[in-house]
Amino acid sequence: MSVVPPAGSAAPQAPGPVESLFLGRLADPYPVYAELRETGDGVHWSDVLGAYIVTRYADVRQIGTDPKLFSSDVFHDSAPSTHDPSDPEHLRFLDAASRLFMFADPPVHTRIRSTFRHVFTVQATQRWRPLVERVTAELIDRYPRGEEFDIMPGFAADVPVAVIAAILGVPDEMRPRFRDWSYAYASTFDPVVQGPRRDQAIATSLELFDYLGELVAARRAEPRDDLISTLVRTETIDGDTLGDIELLAQLALLLVAGNETTTTLIGAGLTLLFDHPGTRRRIEADMSLLPAAIEEMLRIDPPLHLVIRKATADVEIGDHTIPAGSLLFPCPAAANRDPRRFTEPDTFLVPREDNKHLAFYHGVHFCVGAPLARLEGQVVFENILRSFPDARPGAVPAVRRTTNSVARGWESRPVIL
Repeated sequence: MSVVPPAGSAAPQAPGPVESLFLGRLADPYPVYAELRETGDGVHWSDVLGAYIVTRYADVRQIGTDPKLFSSDVFHDSAPSTHDPSDPEHLRFLDAASRLFMFADPPVHTRIRSTFRHVFTVQATQRWRPLVERVTAELIDRYPRGEEFDIMPGFAADVPVAVIAAILGVPDEMRPRFRDWSYAYASTFDPVVQGPRRDQAIATSLELFDYLGELVAARRAEPRDDLISTLVRTETIDGDTLGDIELLAQLALLLVAGNETTTTLIGAGLTLLFDHPGTRRRIEADMSLLPAAIEEMLRIDPPLHLVIRKATADVEIGDHTIPAGSLLFPCPAAANRDPRRFTEPDTFLVPREDNKHLAFYHGVHFCVGAPLARLEGQVVFENILRSFPDARPGAVPAVRRTTNSVARGWESRPVIL
């Protein structure tokens, strides 16, 4: 990855705090995002990323709209491709990870994504509501009433893993392994994770790949009533089906992306409700406000902070030209607080009119699992707000955010139910 701005670039160098942010040293990114967004034209070069950071709503959205000009075929330019070419296990990891449809452009992306076209619609995901309700109730019942506990490492992390495991047809006893595998694989997307930490993350990710490969083979031989059985039989728009390694790569992505999104939503949402008791009371009195509240949680503190793209031709963004071949990091988290698009962008407003945020990004790469994440969020907050109207923040351990530069969430969120 280049660490020098391409010749002809007029983008200003990002200010010093940004480099700390993308090196995983800064917990609260939003003041830095605001500085980037409101300086110049909102486009800056980062030596750490070896790429341009794009922060304004219109520009971030436009990059998602035009896959021909802004390519997603960037796996070998991004953190997951970092490897030791002499290590056969690293090469085996790359063989699977490089097949993710998030790193593909049409028509390859279109073919792979079409396999999921029927299973993650808003209507189709409603069939999983009883499952999400059961899992949520079972997991929250583990925790003592009136005593302080950290909701993040247990409940918030366990709900999405338990749900996607059940949907895929994974036995309940595998949930803890699935959670560990999910964290390990997610860390391979973080450019800060290098050296021995990366070696371990790859080794653990391969355990996930191997297990999913076994499930795919088993469901081809003996289908069941689960998502993997459905997907191995579903034809793409080209009339074929995904191969084993293609399918296991997408399944691993579903696990990681679904886990990150819902876990972060729970931590961010609870924090916002604790910080805005008046809004919380209005939602408790009128649960029809909850879907709008979840959208506002996703807007103001989204799980996904950076997306990576590559310019396929010279392109004008703001007041200068981005040369062909340059990497760009559109920042949905910065765009979601752009005052050019949202009134009172740093304020938690429920309901917020015209809340077309970019938490799930935009265009052909809009998150395929967004309906499931929204369903999980609605069920979780319904459960907490109805069952524990006196829930309040705890003090130990201290509230901490994660510092992953790509996907940011909450490491700890103490509560008392």
